[in-house]
Amino acid sequence: MMRLSQLIAPKSLAALIRIVCCCLIATTAGTTVAESPARLAAAKIPAADDNAFQVTIEVFEVLADEKLQLQDRHLVLFKDGKAYDFALTEPRNVTLIDPINGQITLLSRVDHVKSAITHQDIVTAAARFRLFATNEGLETRLGITARTVRDANQANTYQIQFGDYHYTASAAEPEIAAQPNRFAEFTDWVARVNLVRKIGTPPFARINLGNTIAADGRIPETVTLQLKSDTHARTFVSNYKFKTGLSKESRQRVEEVAGMLTLYRDVPLAAFPR
Repeated sequence: MMRLSQLIAPKSLAALIRIVCCCLIATTAGTTVAESPARLAAAKIPAADDNAFQVTIEVFEVLADEKLQLQDRHLVLFKDGKAYDFALTEPRNVTLIDPINGQITLLSRVDHVKSAITHQDIVTAAARFRLFATNEGLETRLGITARTVRDANQANTYQIQFGDYHYTASAAEPEIAAQPNRFAEFTDWVARVNLVRKIGTPPFARINLGNTIAADGRIPETVTLQLKSDTHARTFVSNYKFKTGLSKESRQRVEEVAGMLTLYRDVPLAAFPR
């Protein structure tokens, strides 16, 4: 599962996330709160196989000499309403996002274990996080109130920022109509699972960016994250390459996941390798 933000989250912000997560468990236990992605209901309808597509995602850090250093690489396959996220860098974990059956499954190739979490658990955890942050006056610091702005001077360009984080995205027209919503939903779920696992930065601004691009009927081409503070500055660029249909190799990958789901041992989410 993509988690670049784990590499760049300031220690103070990472600690704040852990504190909020711990506090919300204590203060909201027994409370039922729901806040699902906007496309959840539609996602439960299986997509026709002729809408299958794949996305290659590469994340680079821009170094001082303007050279690009690869940080992460993923292949995401969309087939029959599900999304299969294959990490192409070590430890090469796999994440299966299954809106039809209402759960996300993490698979570790190294340890041969799996862990499943229901969509409802993810939705509730994210909503509780938001509720606690709102009650404590942390909405701005955690990006909850951040909103995406469309660039009036550059077509298909978007920006959103909070705290030390500034995202700029360029978008393109999709080859098939299903791509914008299905990819935005994938981004949404991945960000929320990272929140549940206490990995990386708060997801709300990145989710808002993805949803805004999808609402315009577009797909991301590049997303640039500039992280600036009083002591340092770093820049990361994510490139997205969409391809309609699945290659033979990609279909074999999907079949491989079916075997992993059968053979891998179940472990609690807290015990799944990071």
